[in-house]
Amino acid sequence: MKRLLNSVILIFWICGAVLAHPPRVRISAWYWLNSAPKTDWQGDFVTMRNLGFTAVVLGWGIDSAAFRYKARMADTQDAMRWAHEAGLRAYLIMWHPWANSLPREPRFQAVDSAGHLLNTFDVFNPEWRNTQWKQYLQMVARGLSKEPAMAGYVFDDSFGIGGGDAISYGKYEQRAFGGELPRKPSDPRWDEWVKAREGWWVDWARDTVRFIRDVDPNPEHPIYLEDSSGDVFSPKLRDSVGVDFPRVAKQFDAFGAYTGNSWNSSPDSGKKTAQRTQDVLMRVRKVVDPRKLTIYTFWVANAADELKPGPARYPTAEQIKLICEAALEAGVQHLDMYGYRIGDYRVTPATLPKVTPGSGPRYPLTGQFPGKFLWDRPEIHEALGAYLRSLNGK
Repeated sequence: MKRLLNSVILIFWICGAVLAHPPRVRISAWYWLNSAPKTDWQGDFVTMRNLGFTAVVLGWGIDSAAFRYKARMADTQDAMRWAHEAGLRAYLIMWHPWANSLPREPRFQAVDSAGHLLNTFDVFNPEWRNTQWKQYLQMVARGLSKEPAMAGYVFDDSFGIGGGDAISYGKYEQRAFGGELPRKPSDPRWDEWVKAREGWWVDWARDTVRFIRDVDPNPEHPIYLEDSSGDVFSPKLRDSVGVDFPRVAKQFDAFGAYTGNSWNSSPDSGKKTAQRTQDVLMRVRKVVDPRKLTIYTFWVANAADELKPGPARYPTAEQIKLICEAALEAGVQHLDMYGYRIGDYRVTPATLPKVTPGSGPRYPLTGQFPGKFLWDRPEIHEALGAYLRSLNGK
């Protein structure tokens, strides 16, 4: 009897080990929760899994900080549990510099070189990081890190502060830098000013990771920076924002390289986008530690006709395959698509309150780009699914 019991235990252990073994290639897609009725989520996740996706990237469009509301936190927990039941892991889109509902206080908002108070936060200010920022990050980690589907945390467009020619010119920077703050590259001490901001970005990155890890120390939940399309290395961005991307990326567990693409009927259209994939990845990996985990995100909506009426004709399943193959050849093991189901991001101050997720028992829908993203392009599902499943031997 004991021998039989041990055999049963061994069988369960082997089965558990097989089920727990990570896929050879992680394949994820972005999903705006508020672009779809909640009643659609469970079915969508099953469809994604059947197509060969291994993970879903969950977020609240227009308001990346909607997790802070009790109702949206409960909704997200439901989404993660349905994703787990469908066999998907779930990444959380934690951040967008201006598309978030965190309360604004002028003392914590960014100021540009023209003196304008911006709608984004002064990430350089340690008082803001140690109060509102820390509280938000740890609230999300406490609420969602224990969910079985939990896969990691995503920080999107972190350097898109906005404003005039340069940031940030708040009271903290004036005290910390000492002396008159340079306003343009021709001003005295400009190089010192750039180096100071480079260091402050590193401080923000280090604190961001530490705040989450204080609550969620699980290394299986990577924290990654979704920001590199190649333009993060431009001198213009270095002057305006003061970021040294490799130094900032070093603080995170992983970083995301991404491209937005346009396709057409030309026979070499797919090959051109595939070549662009390799060019971007090569450029990024020249300056970022090649051992750093890389997530490659690419648009599967055609930038050329996303806002035009009628269903998309591109990309085809074959064109998506060419991009995936180019990324895999470059050594990427996590393919990420934008997106599976995405809402209309075009808002004005007048329409914003009507589409933000809010704190009520139900959230408003953001609207759709019909026929543009993967969820309602069933004509490519069969061929795309066969390819994606093949990447993990299915």
